Amino acid sequence: MKSLLLIALFLLAAPLPAQTVTVTTGDDVIDIDPWTAVIADLPGPDGKVSFSEAMIATNNTTGHQTIAFNIPQSDWLLQFLYPGRAVLKTVTGYYWRASDSVTVDGTTQTAFTGDTYADGNEVATYGSTIYLNADGCSMLGFDSTAVSVTGSVGRVEGNTAMNIDVYSGSGSTIRGNTGGTIKIDRSSDNLVVGNTVQRVRVLGWIGGGQAASNNRIGGPTLAERNYITGYGTWSGEGYPSGTTVQIFDSTGTLIENNWIGTTPDGLAQGSQASTIGIGFEGENHDTVIRNNRIAGILGHGTYPHWNGALVGWSVLISGRGSNIDLIGNTFGLDANDQPLLGSVDGIDVGSMVTHPSSVAGIRIGGDLPGEGNVIAGHLRNGITIGKDVVQVRLQQTTIHANGALGIDLIESDYGTGVSANDPLDADSGGNGLQNFPLIASALAQNNSVRVSGSLASSPNDTFTLDFFASATADPSGFGEGELFLGTTRVTTDAAGDAAFDLSLPVGAPPTWVVSATATLEPLGATSEFSAAVPIEGLSLQLLGDLVRGTSADLQVDGAIQGETVWFLYSFAGIGAGPCPPPLGGLCLDLLAPVQTLGSAAANASGTATFTGTVPAGAPLIGIHFQAVARRGAGGVDSAKTGTLSTTIQP
Repeated sequence: MKSLLLIALFLLAAPLPAQTVTVTTGDDVIDIDPWTAVIADLPGPDGKVSFSEAMIATNNTTGHQTIAFNIPQSDWLLQFLYPGRAVLKTVTGYYWRASDSVTVDGTTQTAFTGDTYADGNEVATYGSTIYLNADGCSMLGFDSTAVSVTGSVGRVEGNTAMNIDVYSGSGSTIRGNTGGTIKIDRSSDNLVVGNTVQRVRVLGWIGGGQAASNNRIGGPTLAERNYITGYGTWSGEGYPSGTTVQIFDSTGTLIENNWIGTTPDGLAQGSQASTIGIGFEGENHDTVIRNNRIAGILGHGTYPHWNGALVGWSVLISGRGSNIDLIGNTFGLDANDQPLLGSVDGIDVGSMVTHPSSVAGIRIGGDLPGEGNVIAGHLRNGITIGKDVVQVRLQQTTIHANGALGIDLIESDYGTGVSANDPLDADSGGNGLQNFPLIASALAQNNSVRVSGSLASSPNDTFTLDFFASATADPSGFGEGELFLGTTRVTTDAAGDAAFDLSLPVGAPPTWVVSATATLEPLGATSEFSAAVPIEGLSLQLLGDLVRGTSADLQVDGAIQGETVWFLYSFAGIGAGPCPPPLGGLCLDLLAPVQTLGSAAANASGTATFTGTVPAGAPLIGIHFQAVARRGAGGVDSAKTGTLSTTIQP
């Protein structure tokens, strides 16, 4: 008797076997009891199972079930609207609500009738949203459908042409879908990965105690990347408006490795109505925007009154909150990393009267490898900081090819453009109108640039100085910063002054320019770019062709008047080779054996020329030249040209 009781208890405790209900008609017919019917009651008297009947039966049957679809193609509805798809039709959608855990699997219809719709999946809906109100629900393989997930730990995967709403609950996964909008609404700990949609919205309600917390949009792998192609509409006046990624009243949001605003190939604009790539509104805390490509956000106005107008921000930060990190992103670059898809403005923090910002602790870039951003190709500023914004830190972020300033701190009277330094940095405006450094000189060295200068700012404060090089100066003469060279820290004295003289670990060509920013520590308020200063250095050119039996001139420019410039060559190629006497241990870019042609003194213009004759019997092979000026004790400040390669002609 005891053993029979144990067996009975075991059977009661064992999970019920998974059950599958198969929908066989798209019509919304119900001939079972809508309040009590279970799976065993299917089908009803008509011999068919509608989607509403399947929902009723699974809701009333304990355990997790699957709803499958085997609707004969001869019975498909509304083919003039949804050709090639089995359409589920309803008037009210009252029963399209899962109150018990269920998987709604549209891929089963494809398995039944084949791939009949090349542009998407084979089950579509007409007339209502599908609501997954219970925990642990899944929806797979649907097309042209709206779904609302209100339970926790849901899954919406592999659907096409969808609008997806995750409301309340937590821990759902939205993966591999295509369509219009994915909205996370007062829900937390959700994962949005691998989708191709027009926009994503992360919306909370902090004032009501319902922040959207710890949601992740994208991830570090290619499979997790979302392609968020752009969202916007035109007003009746023709004005474009739309935010592609909207963040409102959230905490702990991570947006990582997505392509935002472009077509999926990253080579064109995704929407000509989208005006904001990532937009912050309301109150947001602890947001990380990491390793995304944000480009193609450029709203085009149209008739009747805005035709030809352009509107757009890659990122627009407004509202309240704390700690927004933008690290490792590109803004305005296409998939080939060309600055061809910029907005009107790159990043704007609170500069608009209609979009003020009091967010504390905004960090654009960082001091760890890979944390710097690239901001390029915008019609106006790379970064704009509003007059009342006090704390935006810019670190190791390269900014170039923008139409106006790389960084524009808005003055207290809304003045724009370069803001002049002032004594003791006592003025006010964006980032306190932090004074920028003054670069006195920049000298190209072996694989580095030596810079010297000063900073005049607030007394007894510490500042981080970031240095950049660019092929050309901004038209204003200040900045931008195309190549990050390095950083240092200085502390001002009681008069607010600090000097610097250092070799930066990255080289840049002579004729490029150097600019710098200053960041007040620990606040993190960064200045505009300093005035650009040309890099002094050596450049080498061959005057004419190198022909056997004739003379040829090698010319160096950028030398110091009177100094000796040595001309070297190698037939072996380019690399790191030893140096011939009398240069000693100076590192060159020629492979051994390296030989000396001779030397020449630089004239008052910094030019040194060596004339040599190519022997009539010289081999017709490649030859590589380099020139060096040995400077400083032990040659520590020596300068060299790049390698010039050519072939001896007959």
